[in-house]
Amino acid sequence: MQKRLLTIAIAAVTGSLAFGTQAVAQEDDAKAAQGLYSTDDIIGAEVYHVDDSDEEVGSVENLLLDDEGKVSAVVVNAGGLWGIGGDEVVVDVEHFSMETERDDDEVTHRIMVDASEDELEDFPEYDGEWFDEERNRRLDEGGASEGAWTTGAASDRDEGDSDIEDDFE
Repeated sequence: MQKRLLTIAIAAVTGSLAFGTQAVAQEDDAKAAQGLYSTDDIIGAEVYHVDDSDEEVGSVENLLLDDEGKVSAVVVNAGGLWGIGGDEVVVDVEHFSMETERDDDEVTHRIMVDASEDELEDFPEYDGEWFDEERNRRLDEGGASEGAWTTGAASDRDEGDSDIEDDFE
């Protein structure tokens, strides 16, 4: 009789561990990488401090890509009141991470900035002058890479033609 009770108890504990592991696995799947991301889902995402995940910094206004098409920085509208006003600052990739949560078909992103409020104030302001200087600095450092991203056919664009100017008009 005791052997049978012990077997039932072990089976119950093993079963509960299996269900618990499955629940944790499902929770991890909800926060797992999704393989491909849409900028539509990321632009407008809320931005928070890493050290205080309840303190909202602002929202993502733009993504900046390098020649390989990888995200190099995000532009964050920070310091405004209810999404109005504030400064657009450039947050380099080494200063942020992204949390992704999937709930059925709904995907939510949160950008977590690893910088204090004072440090955020020292980040560069995103404007046409900053963009042109940063682009030229990167070109001088390594030149345009083979197969760099372009917009439109090369013959359709004049040298020095920049779509960024439209962002600041």
